[in-house]
Amino acid sequence: MEFPGVSDALVFSSGSQVRDDAKGIGYFVFSPAKLPNGQRVVVNRGFVSTKSYPAPSGRQEIVGVVRFPESPAWFVADHDAAGEVWTVRDPGAMAKLKGWGAVAPFYIEQESPVPPGGLPHPAPLRVQLRNEHLQYAITWYGLAAVVVVMFAIWAVRRRSDAAGEAESLSDAS
Repeated sequence: MEFPGVSDALVFSSGSQVRDDAKGIGYFVFSPAKLPNGQRVVVNRGFVSTKSYPAPSGRQEIVGVVRFPESPAWFVADHDAAGEVWTVRDPGAMAKLKGWGAVAPFYIEQESPVPPGGLPHPAPLRVQLRNEHLQYAITWYGLAAVVVVMFAIWAVRRRSDAAGEAESLSDAS
């Protein structure tokens, strides 16, 4: 892919849970790239702690992961007034505001190679699936226990109501 040298979009980060290199405040550098077939895709080139980093040059081969855009929040702006610093990873909105042209509806999270000088710093994503099985087990067994208790209450009341009706019938005769 080839990076055309237009202005990048910086996504503010206060740290990342899926990347070991992004533990402090900094920015992810999003750049448009042109594929050999002429289509454009946005690439998250990596993490920088300041707004100064070298621009990509020429044709490059990268290894990365396809990721889908984030949804904007209700109470947080997508980007600053100039469109330089973003809070949401939305390549379509970035391309529209920055005039990059039509881009793919996803972006590529670059994992390698590390560019000369090391900035921006790409890194492999670390998958962390949440293990909430205990919470699920407690919830479902708790709901099952509630159903059993409610059935027991219903059965006792029904039996006492039936016994009360039988007594009233025997008293009436």
